[in-house]
Amino acid sequence: MQEKTSKHKFDRSNSTMKNIRFEDDLLEKIEKIAGKGQFSAWVKQACLQRVERESKRPKG
Repeated sequence: MQEKTSKHKFDRSNSTMKNIRFEDDLLEKIEKIAGKGQFSAWVKQACLQRVERESKRPKG
């Protein structure tokens, strides 16, 4: 897991900024579906859905 760096006073508590690289074609598809100004919310919701789905999978 990536180590948290010191937070600036404008950062939200209980959150960490992460940098991620997207392939251009994937980024264009996400932005088209998510809508203007909704990229972060859309990506977070997609990640949450994946985490929920994976946590229901049988281990083994």
